[in-house]
Amino acid sequence: MHALTPDFLTAFGMTALAAWTVSWVMWILGRQYWRQGMSQAVLSTVLLGFAYIFFALQSKLGMIELQVTSKTLITAATAAFTIALQRFRQSTDWKRDSITIIAPLLASSILAIISLSADTGMFNRTQTVVTVLQTAYALSVLFRMRANTPGLGWVLVTVATCVQIVSLVPLVFSSHRPSPSFGNDAPIGALLAMWGVSLMLFLNLVVTFIGFLIMLRDRQTALERHKALLDPLTQLPNRAALVRDMTKALDAAARSERPLSVMIMDIDHFKRFNDKFGHLAGDQVIQLVARILQQQSRERDVVSRYGGEEFVLVLPNTDPHEAQNMAIRLCNAIRNTPLKLASGKELHITVSVGVHAGVPPQGVGWEPLIEAADAAMYHAKRKGRDRVEISVTP
Repeated sequence: MHALTPDFLTAFGMTALAAWTVSWVMWILGRQYWRQGMSQAVLSTVLLGFAYIFFALQSKLGMIELQVTSKTLITAATAAFTIALQRFRQSTDWKRDSITIIAPLLASSILAIISLSADTGMFNRTQTVVTVLQTAYALSVLFRMRANTPGLGWVLVTVATCVQIVSLVPLVFSSHRPSPSFGNDAPIGALLAMWGVSLMLFLNLVVTFIGFLIMLRDRQTALERHKALLDPLTQLPNRAALVRDMTKALDAAARSERPLSVMIMDIDHFKRFNDKFGHLAGDQVIQLVARILQQQSRERDVVSRYGGEEFVLVLPNTDPHEAQNMAIRLCNAIRNTPLKLASGKELHITVSVGVHAGVPPQGVGWEPLIEAADAAMYHAKRKGRDRVEISVTP
């Protein structure tokens, strides 16, 4: 036996134990993410553990049935992990997922029927091609999800997937696989390739699935941070988010010398709604106005709840005339959308709007713009409500 021959029974056996350990750790730490791909990821690790056990037995017993079973399990495990990535993306397409599982398994079965009786080496090479294609598809899913996947987890999983492809490609050109006579028959290149695969299996297993768990936790952290910047009643950005977004818009407008408009909107006679119909009806009024503002605003606008019955809109690249027209349109939309209570009573809502518009000077803070728009809004209140008043930067 060649000195370079790995002890496959030990190598694959230890990797199988690592796979089952990782699956247990993922189940313990990731149960709250069960419907976000964790169930498929755990299944994938369990299947890999069984596949590596069959690999270990094949290296000692040389039974072709063990080889076919191990490769089939790896095919199923790779498909399960690809579906886990799709679930992470919150993408549920049963037809696509069925194809992800059935197509490679069917290909493996056909290859086994056609190749095994005539050429075992051909089966080994073509089966490796199937695994490489599966892994490449998983890599494409990873790249599609990058824009919405923050943190280190995605990097770990992607690097591990790339390493897996690189490690498997040499096996496409080699017919030799672990068997009782492997050390005597295999050339040096095949021995080195199997050394690489043995090492890759262990490292890739740990990095991939721990990376997937990190991906889930990073996204949960990002969602919690996002929720902290939302108003719970309207799901609009709250005051903290407004200050952040308004500061960015203000700096951009000052640098580019483009107009920026700020709009403050206050629901007229809101206290009367609360006193006459109750605070739950008042909440419904606020929610209705919030929905209208979201529907009627542009994608680049910032719509937020400033507090109580007040809303603030930040309108980038919007001159005074455009801002006034938009404010009038919003007033009309709110006036023409009554709120129907459970009792059948319809509440007609109006708002008073103050707008401050102009090109902000360099170094100005957000507070003066809010103060100017607020003063314009109170001017609209004094002039009878349900109207728009505007102030313009000199």
